[in-house]
Amino acid sequence: MAESKLERRFWRFWLSGLLLLALMIAMDPAFSNEISPLGMRDHQTAGTALRVDAIQWAWQATGVLNLARFGMATDLVYIAIYAFGAYCGGRLFSQSPKPVLRRLGWVIVAAAIIGGAADVIETSCQFAQIMMLKGSDLLAGVAATAQPVKTIAFLVTFFGLLMALYIRRTTRRTG
Repeated sequence: MAESKLERRFWRFWLSGLLLLALMIAMDPAFSNEISPLGMRDHQTAGTALRVDAIQWAWQATGVLNLARFGMATDLVYIAIYAFGAYCGGRLFSQSPKPVLRRLGWVIVAAAIIGGAADVIETSCQFAQIMMLKGSDLLAGVAATAQPVKTIAFLVTFFGLLMALYIRRTTRRTG
């Protein structure tokens, strides 16, 4: 059976997004120090201008501030690519004749939209603060609020797509 345009987009964008995520995970240990032991996650969840300033000053003191800026810019690219890939995957499975795949597909579509939006909000707030090299209580609070939403949505899309692929594969073999 030939791959549809939607399936090709799913594979290209979803896998490309996962590769960018792996790059960001590989860079993250550079941001770990006494002030931010969890690296970038500490900046995402800082919640206050004072905490953001402390993290950014520590990154500046250790010479990784520009790498952090690059990481956040990369994150914005990642968000667009991964969220679109997950959305395409959800749409692909939402068209399945199998009810379980159809329902799972729509859950993935919703999670991709919600997660992409929450991640753009979070990362934009972070990026603005790091580019100004000044924390903002408003931006830090918004980023900290969006962070768990985007994390949960990412987990739903990632494991949902793995589950959908597994279900599709096993039902093709038996049916």
